[in-house]
Amino acid sequence: HPFSREILAAPLPASFQEINLIFDGLSDPSRHVRAFENMSVLHGYSDPVSCRAFLSTLRGGALDWFHQLTPGSIRDFEDFAGQLINQYSSAVAQEKTYLTLMAMRQGEKESLRKYVARYNQVCLEVPTAGDEVKAGGLIRSLRPGPCRTSLAKTPARTYDEVLKRCKKYINLEETEAEFAKLEVIVKPEQKKGKTSSPRRGSPRKNSPRGGSFKRSSPRRDGQNSFREKREDRWQGRPRLPN
Repeated sequence: HPFSREILAAPLPASFQEINLIFDGLSDPSRHVRAFENMSVLHGYSDPVSCRAFLSTLRGGALDWFHQLTPGSIRDFEDFAGQLINQYSSAVAQEKTYLTLMAMRQGEKESLRKYVARYNQVCLEVPTAGDEVKAGGLIRSLRPGPCRTSLAKTPARTYDEVLKRCKKYINLEETEAEFAKLEVIVKPEQKKGKTSSPRRGSPRKNSPRGGSFKRSSPRRDGQNSFREKREDRWQGRPRLPN
């Protein structure tokens, strides 16, 4: 076993409670160690108990790594935590600075609410950034629009004031989005209710123009007229006696 004999022999206290933390090697090991240390102080763990409790938080690849260590190589919690951090140092989150804030930009299709939440989360990870840096960074990183224009014309004095003013435009943006959805739903319903009317200039039903009316050809008309005239002419002549 990677633990020393002293760690394995140390008894667990009667009030022992497992810490509800998990590390599988895919997250920042330094953060996991800090979170565990805070909980171990709260529960009053001794160093040997901390080692055994810390082992119970490992999962997946991290647990496989532990069991590949040299037997008896871990003698205290500091050694255990140090080896874990060294093994998974590639997963250590890069420290964020005010330059991180200056490089942020709102996505082309990212809503104002989501972007402000994302920007504010990064601000929490840069405790050294002052109000002026955070406020200026947010204004510059917004997409061109009403919110950015308002903040640029009338600068806010504090970062909290910037967030409050952004909140108004967040509500406006979401209200307009709801109206747009309603228009999409209502328009098809209006189209269904409309009745089709005959097009202008098209023949109406049962009208003389649209009926089955047959026109005689000019040639036939001329022949009929000639016959009528010929008959009239012969009828007007006196008949010869027999």
